[in-house]
Amino acid sequence: MKYVVAPGILLVFLSAFGLIGQESGTKRLKVNTGESKVNWIGKKPAKEHKGYVKLLSGELLVDRNEIKGGTFVIDMNTIADADLNDNNMNSKLVSHLKSADFFDVQKFPTAKFVITQITKQKNAKTTHRIEGDLTMKGITREIGFDASVNILKGKFTASTPPFTINRTQWGVNYQSKSVFSELIDQFIYDDITLSIDLVSD
Repeated sequence: MKYVVAPGILLVFLSAFGLIGQESGTKRLKVNTGESKVNWIGKKPAKEHKGYVKLLSGELLVDRNEIKGGTFVIDMNTIADADLNDNNMNSKLVSHLKSADFFDVQKFPTAKFVITQITKQKNAKTTHRIEGDLTMKGITREIGFDASVNILKGKFTASTPPFTINRTQWGVNYQSKSVFSELIDQFIYDDITLSIDLVSD
């Protein structure tokens, strides 16, 4: 005797066991690398510098107008300073940041951030909490930050309030007082302040 399984029953069975439908609504949106950037501020006792770095590539995973994940590659060769008007001093600072003292861009031309978890927030100034893995100078560490995610004219935008990372966790130890205890006032703070502006295509 032959048994006939109705198509509708088969779909219910497959869905119940997670065999279909898990990714059916997921879309991959490319990040607009021209409009997206990571802003930075570095400080020492008497001075601070600020600038930005651009993305090489990136994509957002979106399901039913909700961001579910994403991967972003940061182009470390685009490190720029935004506060020094003297071209010679600006160039020297950027060259130093790209050197082995700091981010060793020749050896590590890119950094990468992969979202591992997104949590919607209620009664907060931002819409989401984002957790992920940041790989820089070949070292991967978990970081987390708050973000405001919106849809504007069919594009996803995301921005963050300032948050900090400890540069020494990625081997950026130059003039760190926590690494070189003999430094007195000639040190640079370990914390780098970041904020992110992201726009999808």
